Amino acid sequence: MNSKFSLDVAGPRQAARLFGRAFLLRCPNCGGGKVLQHWLKLKVKCPTCGLRLERGEHDHFAGSMFILFTLTGVLVLGAMVVTMLVTAPTVPWDLLVDGLPIVTLVAIPLLFPFSKLLWLAFDLMMRPATPEELAWHRAAETEWSSEQSPR
Repeated sequence: MNSKFSLDVAGPRQAARLFGRAFLLRCPNCGGGKVLQHWLKLKVKCPTCGLRLERGEHDHFAGSMFILFTLTGVLVLGAMVVTMLVTAPTVPWDLLVDGLPIVTLVAIPLLFPFSKLLWLAFDLMMRPATPEELAWHRAAETEWSSEQSPR
């Protein structure tokens, strides 16, 4: 079997390690290095292992956007259900109508770095970084794989 085309999915223990590191805002690949440049921006590469945090692809953000909106939706839905259960039978509908959009607006920037790193953890779970990829990431001068580096 040609290993170039094989799918090497991480097992449950490795997946838990990847996602745990992401929840701690660390590099999911190595667990080292602070990967936030600031709250809303990741560094280009992990300072410890050199992995590109976008894996060198322009459209890497699409998966993290999906995770961000899913986490935000779950948080808003949870807040709504808890409020309804705690205040039943007199549910404060005006509070929910006015408050849930505010919860959404606060949750999106709050969850943003987590969504980026959770998507990276998922990506690494499905296609682990190889030593060759890490060496290429460390050596590449450009941020994206589709950009030409000066020769």
